[in-house]
Amino acid sequence: MHTAADKKGISQPALTKSLKVLEDDLGTELFIRTHSGLEPTNAGTALFRHARVIDQEARFAELDVRDIHESMGGRIRIGVGPVLAVSSFPPILAEFHQQFPKVEISVETGISNHLVDGLMRESFDVVVTALPEVPLPDRFAAYPLFTTGMAVICRRGHPLERQQTIMRDELGDYGRVGFVEDREFEKKSRHVFGGRAGHLRPIVQTTSLTVMFGILAATNHYAIVSSMIVPRAEREGLVSFCPEEGLWSLDIELMCKASLADTKPIRMLREALLGKPTSSGTVHKWQ
Repeated sequence: MHTAADKKGISQPALTKSLKVLEDDLGTELFIRTHSGLEPTNAGTALFRHARVIDQEARFAELDVRDIHESMGGRIRIGVGPVLAVSSFPPILAEFHQQFPKVEISVETGISNHLVDGLMRESFDVVVTALPEVPLPDRFAAYPLFTTGMAVICRRGHPLERQQTIMRDELGDYGRVGFVEDREFEKKSRHVFGGRAGHLRPIVQTTSLTVMFGILAATNHYAIVSSMIVPRAEREGLVSFCPEEGLWSLDIELMCKASLADTKPIRMLREALLGKPTSSGTVHKWQ
């Protein structure tokens, strides 16, 4: 209670009184008092879920209504895939900061399923990543941005590089470096490789492109990544290719709650990612 009161900038007795008023109004206890502090009841946990939604809606109402260039403050939580994080997203983030100089921006990178799961739990306000194969709930909106192909990257001088033609099955002769718990990769690879997808099971998993590149440079392992990362990989001394039969593509989309889709911060992100105004853009709402 003392820590919570400090965060709210009020005295502990005042917070205790407010909590008592809230519990009386709801007709139930929100916390169980213990020697080590307060533990939430089921009612308290349920109220917390609603409070997070209210907090998100209130923050975006403030972002949308106030004078953007003069007095606006607030906070926005963005999730973005690791490939975008080291390619096109940093300059977009810089542009967003110029448009909203007083907004506190929190950015977290992660693979697609981690980001979408976080969006469902209200941990992110908006995510930019590959569209999941499982449809989003109808309270969320997804805006198509672009499609990216996939490519194989490995060290210069890798045995595969010396071949004129590379078939998919030959990848099974080497270890793959992948992202941690990348469920979307597993689904896509099963579609393309069928029963042979087991050969793509990662030898090493990481959340860092820097670690991935370092492992690839020192071994005969390979990775399958978005073609957007190829220029960065080549600057790190790696090479890229695509098997003769091809791989698959990813649809990159901006996803957020439908109720936030037309707010100024979300519109600005969409416009920057598309490189053009999106006032008449198409919205996909999953049913």
